[in-house]
Formats: sequence, C-alpha cells, structure tokens
Amino acid sequence: MPSVDNARTEDLGAMKAMEAKLASVMDSMKFTKAHKILFLLTTSGVFFDILEQDTIGIIGPVLQEDWGISTSQIALLTSTTFFTMMIGGLLSGVLADRYGRKTMLTINFFIYGAGALLCALAPNYGLLLAARALVGFGLGGELSSAITIMSEYSPTKHRGSAVAGMNIAGGGLGNLLAPLYGMLVLGPWAMLIAAGTDSWRWVFAFLVLPVLLVAVFRRYMPETPRFLLSRGRIDECNRSLTLLKQGRLVPRTKEIESEQFFDTDARMSLRRERIRLSELLARPWRSRAIALTIMTFAQIGGQTSILVLMPTILVHQGYTVIGSIGYTAVMQSGSVLGAVAATVLGRYVNRRTVIGIALLGAALSAIAFGTLFGTLTLVLIFGSVLQFFMILLSTTLYAWYPEVFPTRIRAFGVGAAKSVGTLGAVIMPPVAGAIFDAAGLVPIFVMISVFLAIAFIASRTMPETRGRSLEEVNELKGETMS
Repeated sequence: MPSVDNARTEDLGAMKAMEAKLASVMDSMKFTKAHKILFLLTTSGVFFDILEQDTIGIIGPVLQEDWGISTSQIALLTSTTFFTMMIGGLLSGVLADRYGRKTMLTINFFIYGAGALLCALAPNYGLLLAARALVGFGLGGELSSAITIMSEYSPTKHRGSAVAGMNIAGGGLGNLLAPLYGMLVLGPWAMLIAAGTDSWRWVFAFLVLPVLLVAVFRRYMPETPRFLLSRGRIDECNRSLTLLKQGRLVPRTKEIESEQFFDTDARMSLRRERIRLSELLARPWRSRAIALTIMTFAQIGGQTSILVLMPTILVHQGYTVIGSIGYTAVMQSGSVLGAVAATVLGRYVNRRTVIGIALLGAALSAIAFGTLFGTLTLVLIFGSVLQFFMILLSTTLYAWYPEVFPTRIRAFGVGAAKSVGTLGAVIMPPVAGAIFDAAGLVPIFVMISVFLAIAFIASRTMPETRGRSLEEVNELKGETMS
C-alpha cells in the first residue's frame, strides 16, 4: 500500500498535468464570440462601478450647498467608500476561491445596487455615510471578481489586452463620462423636474438601474474553467470549456453535449483539501502581494485625491460648480487615452516596462501640475497628462494582479493586493484636503509624487508575466506550496 506522502505526490503530479493540459486547451482557442460577450458583461459592471466611485467628487459642491458640510466631510464619504471596498475585496476574494468567481460577482453587484438606492434616499449625512459604506463593500468585491474572471477566461495571447481593456470602459470612459453624467443630471435633468438642492439624489438613483445585470450574470455566465478544475468539478469544467471553444453562451439550466477535455474519473483527491489562505503569506506570493499593494496604494490614493478634490479646488478658484465639473471631465480625456495605450502595450510590451514608465510619468506630471497650476489652459493640459499616466498604471495593474497568484488563491491574492492598496484612497484624500486647507495646492502633488516614486521601487521586484500562461507563471514551475 503506498504511503500517504507517495499518494500526495502522485496527486500533485496528476493535478499539475491537468493544469498543464488546461493551459494548452485554453491557449489553443481563439478569442471567440463567447469570450467577447463575457468581456462585455464584466466590463459593463466595471464601467458602472467607476461611475459610482466618482459620484462624491461630482456632487461634492452641491452637497455642501444643500447640507452645509465641510470639504473634509466630503472627503470622508469617499474614504469610507474605499475603506469598505477594502473589506469587500478581501472577503469576496476568500469566498470566490471557495464558492466561485461568478457567485461573488453576482452577489457584490447586487450589494452595490442596494447601496446606491440607499444613498439616493439618505435623509442626513450620517445615513449617507452608512450607505456609502455598503456601496463600497459591493464595489470592492465586484472589481476584484471581474478582474479574476476575465483573466481566467482568456487565452494567454489575449489575456493582457482583455483584462486591461476592461479599464477602457472603467478607468477610461468611466472617469471621462462620470463628470458629464453629473453635469447632465445636475443640470438639464434637475431643471426638468425642478429638483432644486435635492438634484444630487438623482445622481445615485440612476446608478441603481445597472443592478438588472445580475439576472444576466446568473443565467448566462459560466464559471471559469480554471476555478472548476481546481475544485475537481470536472463535468462543469468540460461544459465551460465547450461553451468558450464553440463561442456560445446558453442558460445554465440548458443541457449541452460537452467535449470531454478531462476524464471525469481522474484522481482529484486534492479537491477535498481546504484552501489555505495562509499560502498568501508564503514565498513567493507574499513579496508579490506587498509590491502590488504599494503600487495600488500610490495609484488609487493619488488619483482619488485629485478626482475628489478637483471640482472643489476649482470652485475655490472662482469657477462655477457646473464649470468645474466640466473642466474635470476635460482632464479625464487623458484617462481614456491611458487605458487604450495600456491595452495595446499589454500585448506587445512587458508589464514591468509599462508600469515603470507609468509611475515615473505620473510622478513628474504630478510635480508639474502642482507647481504650474495657474491658467485654465495649464490646468487642463497637466491634468490630462497626469490622468493619462495614472490610468496607464492602473490598467496595467489590472492585468498584473491575477497573473502572479495560483488558481487556489488567485481571487484572494487579487482581492488582498487591490483592497489593502485601496487604503490609499482611504488615507490620502482626507490628508490632501487638510493639506489644501492649511498650505494650498503644491504640497498635495509633492505628496502624491513621493508615493509614486516608492511604488516604482516596489515594481522592480515583480516577475514578468507577458506571454506566459497563468499555470506557467505559478503552478507549473515548482512554486505550488505543499
């Protein structure tokens, strides 16, 4: 009778062989119609998430006028949202590794919609703060799940562009259209219905509608083959691979004739082992998670500080509320170009190179923006350049997050790095607001550039992943933890 150690070694060998075969099957596929539909579904969720994230910056001046609250209280609304995004991302990552990426994507999107509705109905600042906490919880989990899902659906050749492409709709178009959306609701719509000082409520109310996507997620979205294989759900894995290969999506209750990519009688005793979340603290995942967290902290903290405070800063400079939102939208044009650039570069240029260029470019443009802030023309030019590099950075990070963790802890790794890094958006906006009130604009951008420089150093410790399958980077090189 073989020993327990021998049996475990055989199981590890069998699992690695199946993971290698899965990588080969996935990479032999084209980017089919099914991939494209799944991309559109996940991307639509990310787009509305970004709109929801940006709402406080949009309504800040109007909310101050309606409720008489301070700039620091506006910043606290955003910090609270991002703090609960951190918690939501961490918890969702744990649950997604145990119960499935699709399951958590659906749940988190529903939570986000419920929170948006409560924001629209909030009678006072305290309840609005609580509602934003709920919104953040849903947003954090939804973003992490969407990134993980798209990376696990995609063939290696298309993975970087597919995951980065999500941020064209999110960080790119989402950030660009958010101020325009605010102008539409706070301007023509508010006048049409005579909303008065309550016009800000409609900014939240319309963002409840995307929760209807939940029904589509539940009915048509298959679970990722990589997750299903890792949990030993061979029949479902074969079905998911068949749908991707054939390029069609059908209701989850409909029977199909699945191609037998994997033998259902294969030994898969490893599937009964508990997922050990402590693996994230072991080498090499620990150093990767720390580096990604530092980069995320600098990027999201700096960008959020700018997005939240810029309309308020422009109003203090003498511009109108609607005008300040419009000028912020012009600056966001750089976001779209940054996301597009990251999507193209993700296919042809190494991740480390793109990240390095983005971090250095963002740091230099932050210094230029802060020190040369004067005429409206300079504000718009340097604001657009800064947003370009910030979104180039965040979009490439989208692709990098899921590539450096094994399937067993991928969702948790993505959630941990992205969510703990989100503390940048919790800490930096209130600090930036206090700095602005006490010392003006320049020190804010000096602070942002220092954090970006630290993130550049952290980025040099990361492995290169472009052109390598997820299994090659993590499971198949002797790095799976025993």
